[in-house]
Amino acid sequence: MQSDIEIYLLSCPTSKIREWLQKHFIVLTETRINSELYSLVLESKASEHQDQPIQVQILEQAAGKRFTSVWFDSAKTPWQTDTDCARDAYAVLECEVRCNMTSWQEVSNEDPDQWWHINQYEEGPFIWK
Repeated sequence: MQSDIEIYLLSCPTSKIREWLQKHFIVLTETRINSELYSLVLESKASEHQDQPIQVQILEQAAGKRFTSVWFDSAKTPWQTDTDCARDAYAVLECEVRCNMTSWQEVSNEDPDQWWHINQYEEGPFIWK
């Protein structure tokens, strides 16, 4: 299980992202930090995680003007990995999703430009520069 989860959504409205989140979570609080950043506190609808609020940040224009980052600062999400989260997001939102191929590590032999993506054409690794 990863200590956190982060995905990037291509050209996906924040309102749709919120709707997707509400399939898995109850929104306890939502704060707009600035014009691109939202901070949310969520409670899982799954009984095993209900006692542990989850901090989530939605950052519009995170990777260029067209990507929105969704970062779950918790290991207590419905997903084991970034890729699991990306698959779930794509199934509901039907917009391209990108994430790290493996969990983030301080020292890694992985190519830092190697990512995973899911879109209408394929799912698999690619180089994101």
